Amino acid sequence: MGGPWISDEREDPPIPLGLNEMTIPRAAILASIGTIAILLLSVIWVGWGAYVFVGQLDKAFATVDEDSLKQGDRWSWEVMLLFETCEPRDDAWAWPENLSAQDEPFWLPGELSCEWEHQGAQDRAVFAINNAGNETLDLQVSLSTENVVVTHPSGGVLTVEPDTAELVALQVTGDIEEETFVITVAHATVSEARVELEVHLLADSTSMDLHSSPGQRMTVHYQVWIYDTGEDLDEGDLPATAGEDPMCDTGAPWLCYIKGFGWGLVGLDCEFDRCALFDGSTHRVLLPPELAYKDRPDREPANNQWLLFELSINELYL
Repeated sequence: MGGPWISDEREDPPIPLGLNEMTIPRAAILASIGTIAILLLSVIWVGWGAYVFVGQLDKAFATVDEDSLKQGDRWSWEVMLLFETCEPRDDAWAWPENLSAQDEPFWLPGELSCEWEHQGAQDRAVFAINNAGNETLDLQVSLSTENVVVTHPSGGVLTVEPDTAELVALQVTGDIEEETFVITVAHATVSEARVELEVHLLADSTSMDLHSSPGQRMTVHYQVWIYDTGEDLDEGDLPATAGEDPMCDTGAPWLCYIKGFGWGLVGLDCEFDRCALFDGSTHRVLLPPELAYKDRPDREPANNQWLLFELSINELYL
């Protein structure tokens, strides 16, 4: 059988491939240009992401000068349970006669041992971390027990700015009669830089059904004194939110209180009636100036004073 080259049928003329007679459609050219542009943008995006990632790694593993984490011979942060149940750990130092008169950046001269009397499983308590130094601290909280967990902040990781204090919430996970455990607050990158708080946990004779948690609303009865002098400052009833009140960050008209007041409400307890019929538990909360009225001359005589609050729930809302 003959091939096309011997056919008597007229063959199609050859198609020239010169520049003046391009056979590639314009749409294909535009699509190719678009593809190249997308590839270039992708390369730039990936490159920028890699650059940022490497920078974050460098920051994470950067060498921290240990001296910058100290105030004198101490690490520049300290830890304190908010309850008025703390004392010098192992009797290593003497409790100051007047807390507000101390001329030191620290709240107290050393580490503490505190008592937490809980009202049953799921009860809560709060401790404070004070940054007495000049550097921002990235810290990690760990506990020496499995019967208590950190519920705020998530993962127990937090940043504390200089000359400020942050709060950490704890929760009992079971019916524990008595246990002593240690809270360790360590620097994120300098493992030997750590401060401890010893907590003696024991069950109260009365167990209650409900325990207030951060963000929960309630009405409370309060009484407040200047801790060092015993001066009675105020007493009354207020609507309040345990922990941080999200409304206070909105700029809307709202009742907002000192930082330590809201966190002192975390872990207050009620029976099934939500304290409408039966009395709940009472917290005696000790607040340093950073959690109360530091440098607030408009709040005399509470300005720069340690304050002692007695708090109880009138009614716990859903």
